[in-house]
Amino acid sequence: MIRAPMPRSLALLLLLAFADSATAAHDPHSYAEPDRFLVRHVALDLRADFTAHRLEGNVELTVERIDPAARKLSLDTRDLEIHSVKLIDETGQGRDLPFHLDARDPILGSRLTIDLAGEDGGSALQRLRIEYRTSSEANALQWLEPAQTSGPHPYMYSQGQAINARSWMPIQDSPAVRMRYTARIRTPPELVAVMSAARITGANAAPGEYRFEMQQPIPAYLIALAIGDLKFQSLGDRVGVWTEPSRLAAAANEFADLPRMLEAGEKLMGSYRWDRYDLLIMPHSFAFGGMENPRLSFISPSVVAGDRSLVSVIVHELSHSWSGNLVTNASWNDFWLNEGFTTYLERRLMETLYGERRAHMEDAIGYEYLVEAIADAKAAGRPQDSSLQLDLAGRDPDEGTTDVAYEKGRWFLGYLEARFGRPAFDAFLREYFDAHAFLSIDTATFREYLL
Repeated sequence: MIRAPMPRSLALLLLLAFADSATAAHDPHSYAEPDRFLVRHVALDLRADFTAHRLEGNVELTVERIDPAARKLSLDTRDLEIHSVKLIDETGQGRDLPFHLDARDPILGSRLTIDLAGEDGGSALQRLRIEYRTSSEANALQWLEPAQTSGPHPYMYSQGQAINARSWMPIQDSPAVRMRYTARIRTPPELVAVMSAARITGANAAPGEYRFEMQQPIPAYLIALAIGDLKFQSLGDRVGVWTEPSRLAAAANEFADLPRMLEAGEKLMGSYRWDRYDLLIMPHSFAFGGMENPRLSFISPSVVAGDRSLVSVIVHELSHSWSGNLVTNASWNDFWLNEGFTTYLERRLMETLYGERRAHMEDAIGYEYLVEAIADAKAAGRPQDSSLQLDLAGRDPDEGTTDVAYEKGRWFLGYLEARFGRPAFDAFLREYFDAHAFLSIDTATFREYLL
């Protein structure tokens, strides 16, 4: 294992790791103003149109007024057709509210401003229903033709990270804002919908109608949806796998260690707080290794290698159940808090499950990626991008998703483990996840807690 020179003090290391980036007072990648209004609950009611490649319906937002003087609610959107905004009273009746959709910013999309100036009295919680339709080019939604799948039916899936959730729902699309959600999704009768939420089954459900509920508060980018010809196989009391029927047996065999992975995660990081952990093995056109949607990680089919040699991807996405999903970066400037922690935890779990040699091999490969990422940042004239905490204001947040966040974050946490000893650092990890459970924090908050 290659080790970087050890700084003389922890304080010096912190200065070197985080450089001079100041923590932003607000999320530079969202129009949301959470100091004025906060979305507390989202209720989606959408129909999937596979011919037009659109989702259409409404979302009901339960909004809390934080600032008594606030009169206008700002939401994030991108290329949405907003048909109406209504204030819903206690009887379920709606009254039209004035709204305005700004011109489109190439990175942020369009601010949706809803005028609540006449709604000063009564409860601090208000329920708004927004009727809308997505664009056929919504960048969060991928619509696949049957030829792009393993069967005779089309497929659709969402990818919300980093700021794409706003292209399929009007929302406060900032990781600093956490919300619970429910959903009713209507699909063609031959297709199945799954989401990053508990499935609600009922005897009265119509064909092609699926209901979901997420009881734990999550940021908008973790609200995820997939629709296709899907089957499920249980791998244990709390785990299982979804995929297209022709690939179900191979996927179930590949991920037979999933119960053991979950148990190892709980032993290291504390109790698993999402009830279930299932996998959705995606079509071959899925562009990522995996996406850590809570309760249902989206996984590339390339991970199904036949010899379980690529299960580190599963261990990584499972680790996000603690770092990223349970404790979330408050903005994409602090992306290392999601991925650096997760990569460190992935390596620890790989060591537990498959031995030190396997973990060291993964570390060696990751270290080479880190060296390349730092060289790329310097070559691009952005040496500051080799710091853990970034300043991405005015830039696409995807520019911060480099191996610096993943691997430099992992090595920084590895330094802390070496500095204080594994038993002490393990205790710190469990305390950290308990103290910040279901919260979004920035790097300054982490540093203060650490010191």
